[in-house]
Order: sequence, then structure tokens, then C-alpha cells
Amino acid sequence: MKKFFAVMSFLALILSTSAASADYPKYLDKNKGKVYVLCGMHAGTGWYINRRSIDVKRFDPPYFRLEVEVAVVPRAGEGDLSNVKYIRNEYLYDWSTRKMYRVEKGQKIFIPPYGTIAELPSSYDGELAFCIKYRKRFYGELYADKNTAYSRELYRNVENAEFEEARRHHEGLYK
Repeated sequence: MKKFFAVMSFLALILSTSAASADYPKYLDKNKGKVYVLCGMHAGTGWYINRRSIDVKRFDPPYFRLEVEVAVVPRAGEGDLSNVKYIRNEYLYDWSTRKMYRVEKGQKIFIPPYGTIAELPSSYDGELAFCIKYRKRFYGELYADKNTAYSRELYRNVENAEFEEARRHHEGLYK
């Protein structure tokens, strides 16, 4: 019986340490203004959206086209932020049909409004780019109850970074 508890304790210890190592940092550059915000994670890889890199390519409501820089960090789940690859993603939005597309090699790829994190890990930057640029959630408003991916946590990181930036700007005005 003592062996059983010892083995169970050992397994619990191993599982708790591996779960703790899967904590993704919310910001890639926490000491530099929280410009890169966690927007997706899967199997140890973290995607971080650059909040200041959003370029409007088309603004013709209900049609929008945005381009955004994303930092892909293969070992972010382990807390290793040293190996970073920067990419640019382009998204098309049709507000009248509430459909989002990612543009890859000139082709439109439909991004479904809900799915698991494994199915949609790299589409969150499209959702957050729209949210940051237009202060409106694209899929999040409609599908939050069906999709844990577009949960409040996804938006909270951006809102906290935006709030902190506004606070620093306000403090700078009154020094």
C-alpha cells in the first residue's frame, strides 16, 4: 500500500511539473510595452500578434482586409522565447456574411468560426487584428458560447496591453 501511494505521489509530481511548464507567457516582450500578445498556442508553439503592425489593406464596409505581423515561438510552452520566427498574415473579412479568410499564396482559405485549439491555432491573429483595429470582435461576439478558443482570455491579453499603453501615455502627458 505504501508503494502504491509512493508511485501515485511520484506520478502526481511529474504531471504537475509538466503542466506548469506548459504555461505560455502572455507577452513576448513583457518589459517593452507588451507589443507582442499571445494569440494562439498548440503543442508547445505560441503565436504572438504584434498589436502595432496591423496594416489596413482594404476598408470598404462590410469588406475589410488586414495584414498583421505574427511571431511564432516553437518552445513558448516551455518558457523558451529565444527562437522566434516573424511572419506576415493577411486576412479578408466579410461582415455581411461574418466569414473570415486567410490569404495564402493568393488563395482565400476560409477560417471557420469555431473549432478546437488544434484546428484553429493560427487564425486567432486574424480575430485579434480585427478586434484591435476596429474595437469589435469578428467571430467572438457570435460564437463565444460554442467556442472556447474565442474566450474572454483571448481578448483579455490584448485589452490589458492596450489599457497599460493608454495609462503610460496618459502619465507621460502629465509629467
